[in-house]
Amino acid sequence: MLIRFIIFFFLGFLIISCNDNSGEKIENEIKTDSLSVKKTDTISINKICINDSLSQLANLIAGNKSNDSSVLANFFRNKTFVKHNASFQQKWENFQKTRLQNLISFQQNEITKEMDSTSVLFYPFSGPDILHAQTFFPNANHYVLMGLEPVGTLPVFEHKEDIPDSMSNYYGKINKSLHAILNFSFFRTNSMSEDLKNEDIDGTLHLLLLFLNRNGNTLCDVKPFVLDSIGNIVYQKSFSELKSKTSKAKGVEIAFNRPDKKAKKLHYFSLDLSNAAYDKNTAVQKYLNHFSNVTTYLKGASYLMHNAGFSSVRNYILSNSKQVMQDDSGIAFKYFEKNKNWKYIFYGEYKKPISLFANRFQVDLDSMYKIATPKKLGFGLGYNFKDNNSNLMIAIKIK
Repeated sequence: MLIRFIIFFFLGFLIISCNDNSGEKIENEIKTDSLSVKKTDTISINKICINDSLSQLANLIAGNKSNDSSVLANFFRNKTFVKHNASFQQKWENFQKTRLQNLISFQQNEITKEMDSTSVLFYPFSGPDILHAQTFFPNANHYVLMGLEPVGTLPVFEHKEDIPDSMSNYYGKINKSLHAILNFSFFRTNSMSEDLKNEDIDGTLHLLLLFLNRNGNTLCDVKPFVLDSIGNIVYQKSFSELKSKTSKAKGVEIAFNRPDKKAKKLHYFSLDLSNAAYDKNTAVQKYLNHFSNVTTYLKGASYLMHNAGFSSVRNYILSNSKQVMQDDSGIAFKYFEKNKNWKYIFYGEYKKPISLFANRFQVDLDSMYKIATPKKLGFGLGYNFKDNNSNLMIAIKIK
């Protein structure tokens, strides 16, 4: 039996929202053209929501094996999935050994020691990189990610006889879109504009679910939304409805649980953060102003906030963050120094930016690295992704 992979989503068929915290079991119906199964799969226990069908879908996207009782069991037995699982599992295990474990050690030995715990983690210019956000800040309750890349739609599977198995095309594009971040720690903006805007993978949602799954999380709910004029979330009936909206504040909310069963929330926004767009986007401004004393993380941010054209989001971060962790592509050091109300911890080595950003060398940051005795970083991060070229700064607001 061959399988065609179709990108479309009917919210009522695949995922039933978990809005009830009473512990009541919720019946839902999971459908593809050849598969329609009644299954009690969404359960909330002590305010921890579990949606088995959504978690199994994430397993399928992430190339993770699943048990034979899954409603999607036929797809896990498909030869294309079996082949992808074998190759991607090896790739992921290598990533864990060579890179991820170093990030976890840094989080445990440095971030927890130098930075306060945070409820809200703000990560602009992130694309779908919940991987680094959750690895560095696992105790955050709410992750707010923003990027130009579209939200996309959930995949739904359908069996068809005598047609090519296009799952191989899907997994090929998954591997292509992950190449940079798994090898270099950042998404390439130009590549993302191509990788996340095609028929098979039409937005960040695919990679968000993949990273959450591979980090050991279980999924509760996925909801598309827009913001109203005062910055409140208005959920949409489907991702198709979301696509039809003209709103400049489109997003997706993912409710999930860490491996230790702690409930978490992720908001990803597809939007433009340049002044030309952000200054007119009062809905997003009001949404962000709901938060105070956030922690901001910046990596691979294309030095955009070095420019006057991104001063508004830069000013928001400096005004509303109690602490910032970034590489040199985030906010130029001179803007931290302007108000003299930050203390710093430096890691790694500050080198000249890569040739694409050669004009973004910071003389004042270079001077600080020469006198501050930076700590060892121990892993590559950002555009200068080799360990002996990477830099990282923690800035903590002085009370």
